[in-house]
Amino acid sequence: MKLLFSILITVISAFIHAQDSIQVDTTSWKKQQLGITYSTDYTFRLLEADTKSMWIKEIADSMETPKYGFATGVQYSHAIGKKTNLTTGAFFTNNGEQTKNNVDLQTVNYTNHYYFVAVPVRLDYVVISKKVDIYTTFGLTGNFFIQQKTVIHLEDKKEAVQFTNRTSLSSFNLGAIAGLGMQAKLADNWIFKVEGLYKRSVTPVNNDPVKKWLYALGANFGLFYSFH
Repeated sequence: MKLLFSILITVISAFIHAQDSIQVDTTSWKKQQLGITYSTDYTFRLLEADTKSMWIKEIADSMETPKYGFATGVQYSHAIGKKTNLTTGAFFTNNGEQTKNNVDLQTVNYTNHYYFVAVPVRLDYVVISKKVDIYTTFGLTGNFFIQQKTVIHLEDKKEAVQFTNRTSLSSFNLGAIAGLGMQAKLADNWIFKVEGLYKRSVTPVNNDPVKKWLYALGANFGLFYSFH
């Protein structure tokens, strides 16, 4: 997680300094932006269980730890005010968890990958507008489940064993998104964005006795073309 924040701060600092030597029109922003983004995410889950199933939750919490995932896709923003943008898009996301390496009596390690198509609707509000715009963002996300991939790492085999299935994850869950970002002009019609985003499901992603909520903290990078 420290690595994500270090990358985010380094990139923002570099582009702030670069604006001093790049001659672009920063007096106005185009109303529409269309671009591609990629996010490196630190992902995990929260579990909740009833009394009868609490032992399952306790075993899972003792064995599992966060893993790195990602989100990538296309994003569109439209200005609905001088400081406010309405933003949406479609993203392929990879969340999940993995086992710890130091659990007693554990002979098999695994990593779970949960794949979704995420469709967010969010508001971006500019709080500082100079050579670089700083903005906050918050909104909701519809997450459409595709499949789960489990990678099993066996001690006596060099190659991991992989298999896919739909498990018991729901076909749809609702999520929330919030964060802080910056945008800087590379040229009159091209914009680079860096965002620190927190994403989590607000409805359970499964129908099991042990309910699961996924979350991710990530550094999101995007290149956008702006137009009227």
